[in-house]
Amino acid sequence: MTDRQPKRTRNVSAGPAPRVTVAIPVYNGANFLAEAANSILRQTFTDLELIIVDNASTDETPDICQQLAKKDERVRYYRNDYNLGAAPNYNRGLELARGTYFKWLAHDDWISENYIEECAKALDLYPQFVIAHGIPREMLDAETPFLDSEFTVQLWGRDRSVERFAKAMRMDRTCHAIFGLMRREVLEKTTLHRPYYSSDRNLVAEMALLGRWLCIPEAIFYNRKHPGQSMAQSKNRLFLNVWQDASNKRKYSTMHLSRLRHANEIWGRYPEIASRYQLIKACAGYMFSPRLVMRYVDELAWSTIPTFYGGVRGVARKLFRTFRPAKTYLGDVEEAASTRTR
Repeated sequence: MTDRQPKRTRNVSAGPAPRVTVAIPVYNGANFLAEAANSILRQTFTDLELIIVDNASTDETPDICQQLAKKDERVRYYRNDYNLGAAPNYNRGLELARGTYFKWLAHDDWISENYIEECAKALDLYPQFVIAHGIPREMLDAETPFLDSEFTVQLWGRDRSVERFAKAMRMDRTCHAIFGLMRREVLEKTTLHRPYYSSDRNLVAEMALLGRWLCIPEAIFYNRKHPGQSMAQSKNRLFLNVWQDASNKRKYSTMHLSRLRHANEIWGRYPEIASRYQLIKACAGYMFSPRLVMRYVDELAWSTIPTFYGGVRGVARKLFRTFRPAKTYLGDVEEAASTRTR
């Protein structure tokens, strides 16, 4: 089993390069795309381009993109011939970028009007930092913050590279960093997004290995929680296979094995910064914990004998959930929404 490597290309338009590129990868995002895009176009920092990469949407997304491009010449709209999946679509945004600094933004999130100005100012002042990111706020909508959020920022920027890498690998949530403002030339050195769900966690850790992060309290990242986002399907690993890589039709998931394989590649990629031994040692307590080892064994059996083991696995999970029901991500959202309307 091997994950396909992203093809590295540079395909950019002519003309003066802006200092900042923001890329919005989107598929069927008509519900929130305009709000996300306008939060970029309203930035106090204006020397930017907005690239929207449409993953062959079948809703009104193309119409919205074309209207945005007509309204503001900084908008560049690209449409894929077919749905590539989330990972290659995210990477495509970087391939098209021209700015010195680069940022991804999901179509259902938005940022404060000073976000890019404050983050770009910080990166200008401190060359040792590779990511400047704002404070995240989980939201149900523009007026209502998520009422029971555990989404916090990891405020560690002074650790050494190996320590930063190990801490980032253990982070459960990486939105505030993966959607921060990055040095494009550093990001392009990395392995980028890979075609398995949660590969952004390894990418964020790889960036932490290459440089420090800086949190900007004055900048706010609004992370919307809603039923249609991928996190709401986080328990459905077969769905996530296709969401991340549209060509993945396997009836089993190797998400954790893929992350381990990806980590192994990163461990040996930067000997001038840290040896493979140093990085494995720093990550061993997490990457080879009993819980994850059990997941590796589970996925190995699932991928080796998918028909037999998949059936047994499904029955076992149903039995387990009768005694211990899962608290779903969507349930959290619905609970918060009902509390708001009381």
